[in-house]
Amino acid sequence: MGVYKHIPGHPLAGFIRHIVYVNGSMPIPYLKELPDGGINLVIEINESARNTLYFDTGLQAKRELRHAWFSGIQKQAIVYKNNPESTIISIRFSAGGFFALTKIPITAMEAVGVEAEDLLGPSFRHLYQRIINAATIPDTFKLIESYFMGCSMESGMELDIVRFFDKNIDQPIDWLIRKSGYSQKHVIHLLKKHTGFSPKYLQRMHRFHQVAAEIQRLKKRIEWFSLVNRHGYYDQAHLTKEFFHFSGLNPTDYLKYQLDVENGRLLPEMIFGPPSR
Repeated sequence: MGVYKHIPGHPLAGFIRHIVYVNGSMPIPYLKELPDGGINLVIEINESARNTLYFDTGLQAKRELRHAWFSGIQKQAIVYKNNPESTIISIRFSAGGFFALTKIPITAMEAVGVEAEDLLGPSFRHLYQRIINAATIPDTFKLIESYFMGCSMESGMELDIVRFFDKNIDQPIDWLIRKSGYSQKHVIHLLKKHTGFSPKYLQRMHRFHQVAAEIQRLKKRIEWFSLVNRHGYYDQAHLTKEFFHFSGLNPTDYLKYQLDVENGRLLPEMIFGPPSR
């Protein structure tokens, strides 16, 4: 598997966190994409490849996708069937970045697996053709950057507040609202308008990602009681419930999968993404 990550330059970096190109495949049946408050645009380079997306962790409800689609407003993890013929470009927008660039109402992203052309129109069809014919991976990154540079990039006070919350989401919500200068009701409305999430839900996702990152880093040296206290959970049962809500796994199973990756064993069900570079 080849993984190539690109960080857009200014000013696009304020709207798109990164662009990742993945070719080849790991010999595992499923891949899971975790929610983090942003929106993902997935572009399939192989025109004939079909990608299966599951809407539930039980792998019952599913949809086949081709060419390009949006992951939608991800409240929980979504699962893809691993396709060895797939070559993917994944564009991760920052919190509020997609709405700020495109002015497309965030309500259009409520469904998972929305076709990109349905939202972005004929201009995206033209971009897709250019991407699949690009000579090199850096060329694909340039094409994507050029496309979104053509969008309106007016920040404005509303996006500034969304960025402030995103940057400081580990702070108490009351403090964040007070610093924003707006009422709690207005801030909640503003964040839902730009991200689809309330401040509390964004904070819960952020805390979940902090725990997942710590499990990845510490592995066999984890002290669960200390981890619970460090991240402000009531007890280990609360941590387990929250972790399962976002990932479909409890923390100890997630640790097992991380150790399996480290030891080179195949995973029986899924992994959470390509190995870090």
